[in-house]
Amino acid sequence: MLTRTHAAALFLLAALPLGAQTGWFRPSLLSKPELRKAMQSVDDRATGIVEEWIRLVEIPAPSGKEQTRAKYIRAEIEKLGLSGIRTDGIFNVSGVRKGTGGGPSVVFAAHMDTVFPEGTDLTVKREGDILRAPGVGDDTSNLLATLEMFRALDRGGVKTSGDLIFLASVQEETGLAGAKHWLENSGYRPDMFVAVDGSATEVWYGSLRINQFKFFYASPGAHTLESRGTPSPARAVAKAINALYGIPLPPVAEGLGTFKLPTLNVGMLGGGTVVNAIPREAWFTVDLRSLDSATQDKLESAVVSTVRRIGEMEGVGFRMERRMAVDYSRALPRQERLNHGVVQTAVATVNHFRKPGSPEIVPTDVGSTDANIAVSMGIPAVSVGAAVQRMPHRLEEYAEASTIIPGIKSLIALGFALTTH
Repeated sequence: MLTRTHAAALFLLAALPLGAQTGWFRPSLLSKPELRKAMQSVDDRATGIVEEWIRLVEIPAPSGKEQTRAKYIRAEIEKLGLSGIRTDGIFNVSGVRKGTGGGPSVVFAAHMDTVFPEGTDLTVKREGDILRAPGVGDDTSNLLATLEMFRALDRGGVKTSGDLIFLASVQEETGLAGAKHWLENSGYRPDMFVAVDGSATEVWYGSLRINQFKFFYASPGAHTLESRGTPSPARAVAKAINALYGIPLPPVAEGLGTFKLPTLNVGMLGGGTVVNAIPREAWFTVDLRSLDSATQDKLESAVVSTVRRIGEMEGVGFRMERRMAVDYSRALPRQERLNHGVVQTAVATVNHFRKPGSPEIVPTDVGSTDANIAVSMGIPAVSVGAAVQRMPHRLEEYAEASTIIPGIKSLIALGFALTTH
Protein backbone atom coordinates (compact mmCIF):
# COMPACT_ATOMS: atom_id res chain seq x y z
CA MET A 1 0.00 0.00 0.00
CA LEU A 2 1.34 3.46 -0.89
CA THR A 3 1.60 5.47 2.30
CA ARG A 4 1.38 9.24 2.51
CA THR A 5 5.11 9.31 3.21
CA HIS A 6 5.96 7.25 0.13
CA ALA A 7 3.58 9.27 -2.04
CA ALA A 8 5.16 12.55 -0.97
CA ALA A 9 8.66 11.25 -1.53
CA LEU A 10 7.82 9.84 -4.96
CA PHE A 11 6.20 13.13 -5.94
CA LEU A 12 9.38 14.92 -4.94
CA LEU A 13 11.53 12.53 -6.96
CA ALA A 14 9.25 12.93 -9.98
CA ALA A 15 9.70 16.69 -9.79
CA LEU A 16 13.50 16.43 -10.03
CA PRO A 17 15.43 16.60 -13.30
CA LEU A 18 15.76 13.20 -14.96
CA GLY A 19 19.48 12.93 -14.20
CA ALA A 20 18.86 13.53 -10.52
CA GLN A 21 16.21 10.81 -10.29
CA THR A 22 18.62 7.96 -10.91
CA GLY A 23 22.00 9.57 -10.37
CA TRP A 24 24.74 7.58 -12.07
CA PHE A 25 23.31 4.08 -11.77
CA ARG A 26 21.91 2.38 -14.85
CA PRO A 27 20.90 -1.31 -14.91
CA SER A 28 22.90 -1.63 -18.12
CA LEU A 29 26.08 -1.25 -16.04
CA LEU A 30 25.44 -4.71 -14.65
CA SER A 31 25.94 -6.27 -18.09
CA LYS A 32 29.66 -5.46 -18.00
CA PRO A 33 31.56 -8.76 -17.91
CA GLU A 34 33.70 -7.80 -14.94
CA LEU A 35 30.67 -6.74 -12.89
CA ARG A 36 28.81 -9.92 -13.83
CA LYS A 37 31.83 -11.90 -12.66
CA ALA A 38 31.96 -9.99 -9.37
CA MET A 39 28.24 -10.51 -8.77
CA GLN A 40 28.45 -14.21 -9.59
CA SER A 41 31.33 -14.61 -7.15
CA VAL A 42 29.04 -13.34 -4.37
CA ASP A 43 26.43 -15.97 -5.26
CA ASP A 44 29.12 -18.63 -5.33
CA ARG A 45 30.28 -17.68 -1.85
CA ALA A 46 26.82 -17.20 -0.32
CA THR A 47 27.15 -19.95 2.29
CA GLY A 48 30.64 -18.85 3.29
CA ILE A 49 29.53 -15.22 3.57
CA VAL A 50 26.83 -16.08 6.09
CA GLU A 51 29.22 -18.31 8.02
CA GLU A 52 31.78 -15.50 8.22
CA TRP A 53 29.04 -13.06 9.23
CA ILE A 54 28.23 -15.33 12.18
CA ARG A 55 31.91 -15.58 13.18
CA LEU A 56 32.30 -11.82 13.03
CA VAL A 57 29.21 -11.24 15.20
CA GLU A 58 30.74 -13.47 17.86
CA ILE A 59 33.91 -11.34 18.09
CA PRO A 60 33.14 -8.88 20.94
CA ALA A 61 33.49 -5.22 19.98
CA PRO A 62 32.05 -2.87 22.61
CA SER A 63 32.61 0.79 21.74
CA GLY A 64 36.17 1.68 22.60
CA LYS A 65 37.23 -1.97 22.69
CA GLU A 66 37.16 -2.92 19.02
CA GLN A 67 40.79 -4.08 18.84
CA THR A 68 40.06 -7.77 18.17
CA ARG A 69 37.71 -7.00 15.31
CA ALA A 70 40.14 -4.39 14.02
CA LYS A 71 42.89 -7.00 13.88
CA TYR A 72 40.62 -9.38 11.95
CA ILE A 73 39.53 -6.72 9.46
CA ARG A 74 43.06 -5.48 8.87
CA ALA A 75 44.28 -9.01 8.15
CA GLU A 76 41.49 -9.45 5.60
CA ILE A 77 42.09 -6.20 3.71
CA GLU A 78 45.83 -6.90 3.64
CA LYS A 79 44.97 -9.98 1.56
CA LEU A 80 43.38 -7.64 -0.99
CA GLY A 81 46.53 -5.61 -1.44
CA LEU A 82 44.88 -2.26 -0.71
CA SER A 83 47.27 0.65 -0.56
CA GLY A 84 47.80 2.90 2.44
CA ILE A 85 46.48 0.32 4.90
CA ARG A 86 46.58 1.73 8.40
CA THR A 87 45.25 1.20 11.88
CA ASP A 88 45.19 4.62 13.46
CA GLY A 89 45.61 5.63 17.09
CA ILE A 90 42.03 4.79 18.06
CA PHE A 91 41.90 1.58 15.95
CA ASN A 92 40.06 2.77 12.84
CA VAL A 93 41.17 0.48 10.00
CA SER A 94 41.37 1.85 6.46
CA GLY A 95 42.83 1.13 3.05
CA VAL A 96 42.53 2.41 -0.51
CA ARG A 97 41.56 0.50 -3.64
CA LYS A 98 43.23 2.72 -6.21
CA GLY A 99 41.35 3.76 -9.31
CA THR A 100 42.76 4.23 -12.79
CA GLY A 101 42.46 7.99 -12.42
CA GLY A 102 40.07 10.77 -13.26
CA GLY A 103 37.17 9.70 -11.07
CA PRO A 104 35.93 10.83 -7.65
CA SER A 105 37.15 9.25 -4.42
CA VAL A 106 34.47 7.57 -2.31
CA VAL A 107 34.64 6.25 1.24
CA PHE A 108 32.60 3.19 2.16
CA ALA A 109 32.48 3.14 5.96
CA ALA A 110 31.04 0.53 8.31
CA HIS A 111 31.56 0.64 12.06
CA MET A 112 33.07 -2.20 14.06
CA ASP A 113 31.61 -1.38 17.46
CA THR A 114 28.35 -2.46 19.03
CA VAL A 115 26.35 -1.05 21.94
CA PHE A 116 26.67 -4.24 23.98
CA PRO A 117 29.05 -4.41 26.97
CA GLU A 118 31.72 -6.99 27.62
CA GLY A 119 30.28 -10.29 28.78
CA THR A 120 27.18 -10.12 26.56
CA ASP A 121 26.32 -13.50 25.07
CA LEU A 122 26.95 -13.01 21.34
CA THR A 123 26.19 -16.58 20.27
CA VAL A 124 24.25 -16.45 17.00
CA LYS A 125 21.08 -18.51 16.90
CA ARG A 126 19.88 -19.48 13.44
CA GLU A 127 16.21 -20.15 12.78
CA GLY A 128 15.85 -20.84 9.07
CA ASP A 129 16.73 -17.57 7.34
CA ILE A 130 16.76 -15.59 10.61
CA LEU A 131 19.98 -14.87 12.50
CA ARG A 132 19.49 -13.73 16.09
CA ALA A 133 22.19 -12.14 18.23
CA PRO A 134 23.10 -8.77 19.75
CA GLY A 135 24.87 -6.79 17.03
CA VAL A 136 24.00 -9.19 14.22
CA GLY A 137 22.65 -6.28 12.22
CA ASP A 138 24.04 -3.05 13.60
CA ASP A 139 26.61 -2.94 12.23
CA THR A 140 28.21 -6.36 11.80
CA SER A 141 26.11 -7.24 8.75
CA ASN A 142 27.25 -4.09 6.99
CA LEU A 143 30.86 -4.46 8.08
CA LEU A 144 31.01 -7.92 6.52
CA ALA A 145 29.09 -6.74 3.43
CA THR A 146 31.53 -3.88 2.84
CA LEU A 147 34.51 -6.21 3.21
CA GLU A 148 32.92 -8.67 0.79
CA MET A 149 32.18 -5.86 -1.68
CA PHE A 150 35.89 -5.06 -1.92
CA ARG A 151 36.72 -8.76 -2.25
CA ALA A 152 34.18 -9.23 -5.05
CA LEU A 153 35.50 -6.25 -6.97
CA ASP A 154 38.90 -7.94 -6.91
CA ARG A 155 37.50 -11.34 -7.88
CA GLY A 156 35.79 -9.75 -10.87
CA GLY A 157 38.81 -7.69 -11.90
CA VAL A 158 36.64 -4.58 -11.73
CA LYS A 159 38.47 -1.31 -12.35
CA THR A 160 37.10 2.02 -11.22
CA SER A 161 38.20 5.48 -12.29
CA GLY A 162 38.16 6.90 -8.79
CA ASP A 163 39.59 5.54 -5.55
CA LEU A 164 37.41 3.42 -3.27
CA ILE A 165 38.37 3.85 0.37
CA PHE A 166 37.51 1.12 2.86
CA LEU A 167 36.94 2.39 6.41
CA ALA A 168 36.10 0.19 9.38
CA SER A 169 35.44 2.77 12.05
CA VAL A 170 35.34 2.64 15.84
CA GLN A 171 33.18 4.30 18.49
CA GLU A 172 30.28 5.08 16.17
CA GLU A 173 27.85 4.18 18.92
CA THR A 174 29.47 6.58 21.39
CA GLY A 175 29.49 9.80 19.44
CA LEU A 176 30.71 8.97 15.90
CA ALA A 177 34.21 9.49 17.27
CA GLY A 178 35.96 7.13 14.88
CA ALA A 179 34.68 8.72 11.67
CA LYS A 180 35.35 12.19 13.05
CA HIS A 181 38.93 11.25 13.94
CA TRP A 182 39.53 9.65 10.56
CA LEU A 183 38.08 12.48 8.48
CA GLU A 184 40.01 15.08 10.47
CA ASN A 185 43.33 13.24 10.69
CA SER A 186 43.70 10.72 7.85
CA GLY A 187 44.83 13.24 5.26
CA TYR A 188 41.99 12.25 2.90
CA ARG A 189 39.24 14.60 1.79
CA PRO A 190 36.94 12.23 -0.11
CA ASP A 191 34.58 13.51 -2.78
CA MET A 192 31.74 11.40 -1.36
CA PHE A 193 31.05 9.34 1.76
CA VAL A 194 28.84 6.26 2.08
CA ALA A 195 28.04 4.99 5.56
CA VAL A 196 27.07 1.34 5.28
CA ASP A 197 24.85 1.29 8.34
CA GLY A 198 21.23 0.48 9.05
CA SER A 199 18.81 -1.80 7.26
CA ALA A 200 18.68 -2.50 3.52
CA THR A 201 15.21 -0.94 3.63
CA GLU A 202 16.58 2.56 4.35
CA VAL A 203 18.40 5.36 2.57
CA TRP A 204 19.28 8.34 4.76
CA TYR A 205 20.71 11.54 3.36
CA GLY A 206 20.40 13.80 6.40
CA SER A 207 21.97 14.06 9.81
CA LEU A 208 20.11 14.22 13.06
CA ARG A 209 21.31 16.84 15.49
CA ILE A 210 22.64 14.76 18.36
CA ASN A 211 23.88 16.04 21.69
CA GLN A 212 24.91 13.67 24.44
CA PHE A 213 25.65 14.73 28.01
CA LYS A 214 26.70 13.19 31.28
CA PHE A 215 25.49 15.15 34.30
CA PHE A 216 27.00 14.75 37.77
CA TYR A 217 25.76 15.75 41.22
CA ALA A 218 28.04 15.58 44.27
CA SER A 219 27.91 16.02 48.04
CA PRO A 220 30.02 15.08 51.11
CA GLY A 221 27.81 12.01 51.63
CA ALA A 222 26.57 10.55 54.91
CA HIS A 223 25.61 7.28 56.60
CA THR A 224 22.00 6.22 56.07
CA LEU A 225 21.35 6.90 59.79
CA GLU A 226 22.35 10.54 59.22
CA SER A 227 20.75 10.97 55.82
CA ARG A 228 17.41 12.61 56.65
CA GLY A 229 17.44 16.20 55.48
CA THR A 230 20.97 15.90 54.10
CA PRO A 231 21.68 16.90 50.48
CA SER A 232 21.70 13.79 48.32
CA PRO A 233 23.02 13.44 44.75
CA ALA A 234 20.74 10.43 44.30
CA ARG A 235 17.65 12.46 45.13
CA ALA A 236 18.86 15.23 42.83
CA VAL A 237 19.26 12.74 39.98
CA ALA A 238 15.73 11.44 40.54
CA LYS A 239 14.25 14.93 40.56
CA ALA A 240 16.26 16.02 37.53
CA ILE A 241 15.20 13.03 35.45
CA ASN A 242 11.58 13.59 36.38
CA ALA A 243 11.88 17.28 35.47
CA LEU A 244 13.55 16.53 32.12
CA TYR A 245 10.73 14.27 31.04
CA GLY A 246 8.38 17.13 31.83
CA ILE A 247 10.03 19.50 29.32
CA PRO A 248 7.48 20.17 26.54
CA LEU A 249 8.69 18.82 23.20
CA PRO A 250 7.55 20.00 19.76
CA PRO A 251 5.08 17.75 17.92
CA VAL A 252 6.49 14.53 16.49
CA ALA A 253 7.70 15.06 12.92
CA GLU A 254 5.74 13.13 10.30
CA GLY A 255 7.09 10.74 7.70
CA LEU A 256 9.89 9.18 9.77
CA GLY A 257 8.50 5.70 10.28
CA THR A 258 9.17 4.50 13.81
CA PHE A 259 11.36 7.50 14.65
CA LYS A 260 9.73 9.99 17.02
CA LEU A 261 11.58 13.29 16.82
CA PRO A 262 12.55 15.48 18.49
CA THR A 263 13.25 13.42 21.60
CA LEU A 264 15.38 13.12 24.71
CA ASN A 265 16.32 9.96 26.52
CA VAL A 266 18.04 9.16 29.81
CA GLY A 267 20.01 6.07 28.89
CA MET A 268 22.40 5.49 31.81
CA LEU A 269 22.53 6.38 35.48
CA GLY A 270 24.69 5.39 38.39
CA GLY A 271 26.65 6.38 41.46
CA GLY A 272 27.45 5.43 45.01
CA THR A 273 29.66 2.68 46.36
CA VAL A 274 27.64 1.13 49.22
CA VAL A 275 24.00 0.54 50.05
CA ASN A 276 23.96 2.24 53.45
CA ALA A 277 25.24 5.71 52.60
CA ILE A 278 24.34 8.79 50.61
CA PRO A 279 26.43 8.60 47.43
CA ARG A 280 29.17 11.18 47.21
CA GLU A 281 28.42 11.35 43.51
CA ALA A 282 25.55 10.29 41.25
CA TRP A 283 25.19 10.77 37.52
CA PHE A 284 23.01 10.19 34.47
CA THR A 285 23.24 10.63 30.72
CA VAL A 286 20.99 12.42 28.27
CA ASP A 287 20.76 11.73 24.54
CA LEU A 288 19.01 14.64 22.79
CA ARG A 289 18.03 14.44 19.11
CA SER A 290 16.29 16.79 16.69
CA LEU A 291 15.94 17.31 12.96
CA ASP A 292 17.32 20.85 12.89
CA SER A 293 19.80 23.01 14.76
CA ALA A 294 17.32 25.64 15.96
CA THR A 295 15.15 23.05 17.72
CA GLN A 296 18.18 21.27 19.11
CA ASP A 297 19.71 24.46 20.51
CA LYS A 298 16.45 25.38 22.23
CA LEU A 299 16.05 21.95 23.78
CA GLU A 300 19.69 21.80 24.84
CA SER A 301 19.31 25.09 26.68
CA ALA A 302 16.19 23.78 28.44
CA VAL A 303 17.91 20.52 29.44
CA VAL A 304 21.07 22.11 30.83
CA SER A 305 19.24 24.86 32.71
CA THR A 306 16.81 22.33 34.22
CA VAL A 307 19.56 20.02 35.46
CA ARG A 308 21.57 22.93 36.86
CA ARG A 309 18.49 24.38 38.61
CA ILE A 310 17.71 21.05 40.30
CA GLY A 311 21.26 20.88 41.62
CA GLU A 312 20.94 24.32 43.15
CA MET A 313 17.56 23.47 44.69
CA GLU A 314 18.94 20.27 46.22
CA GLY A 315 22.11 21.87 47.52
CA VAL A 316 24.49 19.55 45.68
CA GLY A 317 27.49 20.21 43.48
CA PHE A 318 27.01 20.10 39.74
CA ARG A 319 29.18 19.46 36.70
CA MET A 320 28.60 18.17 33.20
CA GLU A 321 30.47 16.48 30.37
CA ARG A 322 29.47 17.04 26.77
CA ARG A 323 29.82 13.65 25.12
CA MET A 324 28.89 14.65 21.60
CA ALA A 325 28.32 17.88 19.71
CA VAL A 326 28.72 18.34 15.96
CA ASP A 327 28.89 21.69 14.18
CA TYR A 328 26.63 21.62 11.11
CA SER A 329 27.31 25.16 9.93
CA ARG A 330 29.14 23.82 6.84
CA ALA A 331 26.46 21.27 5.91
CA LEU A 332 24.96 21.55 2.43
CA PRO A 333 21.32 22.69 2.22
CA ARG A 334 18.69 19.97 2.42
CA GLN A 335 17.64 20.09 -1.25
CA GLU A 336 21.24 20.09 -2.44
CA ARG A 337 21.97 17.03 -0.30
CA LEU A 338 18.91 15.21 -1.64
CA ASN A 339 19.63 16.05 -5.28
CA HIS A 340 23.28 15.08 -5.14
CA GLY A 341 24.34 12.12 -7.25
CA VAL A 342 25.53 10.10 -4.25
CA VAL A 343 22.00 10.05 -2.81
CA GLN A 344 20.14 9.56 -6.08
CA THR A 345 22.55 6.82 -7.15
CA ALA A 346 22.07 5.10 -3.80
CA VAL A 347 18.28 5.30 -4.09
CA ALA A 348 18.28 3.85 -7.62
CA THR A 349 20.74 1.11 -6.70
CA VAL A 350 19.05 -0.12 -3.53
CA ASN A 351 15.69 -0.16 -5.27
CA HIS A 352 17.12 -2.24 -8.11
CA PHE A 353 18.37 -4.84 -5.62
CA ARG A 354 15.67 -4.60 -2.96
CA LYS A 355 13.81 -7.68 -1.76
CA PRO A 356 11.15 -8.66 -4.31
CA GLY A 357 7.70 -7.51 -3.29
CA SER A 358 9.01 -5.06 -0.70
CA PRO A 359 7.97 -1.38 -0.75
CA GLU A 360 9.83 1.20 -2.82
CA ILE A 361 12.68 2.68 -0.78
CA VAL A 362 12.59 6.45 -0.54
CA PRO A 363 15.30 8.76 0.83
CA THR A 364 14.73 10.26 4.26
CA ASP A 365 16.26 13.42 5.69
CA VAL A 366 17.52 11.77 8.85
CA GLY A 367 20.70 10.05 9.90
CA SER A 368 22.59 9.01 12.99
CA THR A 369 25.56 7.29 11.38
CA ASP A 370 29.16 8.06 10.48
CA ALA A 371 27.74 9.94 7.49
CA ASN A 372 26.68 12.68 9.92
CA ILE A 373 30.30 13.75 10.26
CA ALA A 374 30.72 13.96 6.49
CA VAL A 375 27.50 15.95 6.19
CA SER A 376 28.74 18.38 8.84
CA MET A 377 31.93 18.93 6.80
CA GLY A 378 30.01 19.64 3.59
CA ILE A 379 30.97 16.29 2.02
CA PRO A 380 28.12 14.74 -0.02
CA ALA A 381 27.07 11.68 1.95
CA VAL A 382 24.46 8.97 2.26
CA SER A 383 23.73 6.02 4.52
CA VAL A 384 22.59 2.65 3.15
CA GLY A 385 22.27 -0.86 4.55
CA ALA A 386 23.14 -4.24 3.06
CA ALA A 387 20.82 -6.61 4.95
CA VAL A 388 17.28 -6.48 6.27
CA GLN A 389 17.65 -6.16 10.03
CA ARG A 390 15.33 -5.46 12.93
CA MET A 391 15.42 -4.38 16.58
CA PRO A 392 18.91 -2.82 16.66
CA HIS A 393 20.43 -1.99 20.07
CA ARG A 394 18.39 -4.73 21.71
CA LEU A 395 19.30 -8.23 22.83
CA GLU A 396 16.53 -9.48 20.55
CA GLU A 397 18.20 -8.05 17.42
CA TYR A 398 17.85 -10.18 14.29
CA ALA A 399 18.54 -10.13 10.55
CA GLU A 400 17.48 -12.01 7.43
CA ALA A 401 20.52 -14.00 6.31
CA SER A 402 19.65 -14.27 2.61
CA THR A 403 19.24 -10.50 2.18
CA ILE A 404 22.95 -9.82 2.59
CA ILE A 405 23.70 -11.36 -0.85
CA PRO A 406 21.70 -8.83 -2.91
CA GLY A 407 22.86 -6.20 -0.41
CA ILE A 408 26.51 -6.87 -1.27
CA LYS A 409 25.66 -6.75 -4.97
CA SER A 410 24.00 -3.39 -4.41
CA LEU A 411 27.18 -2.07 -2.77
CA ILE A 412 29.26 -3.32 -5.70
CA ALA A 413 27.00 -1.53 -8.17
CA LEU A 414 26.93 1.60 -6.03
CA GLY A 415 30.70 1.75 -5.65
CA PHE A 416 31.22 1.27 -9.39
CA ALA A 417 28.60 3.84 -10.38
CA LEU A 418 29.90 6.49 -7.98
CA THR A 419 33.54 6.16 -8.99
CA THR A 420 33.15 5.58 -12.74
CA HIS A 421 30.40 7.94 -13.92
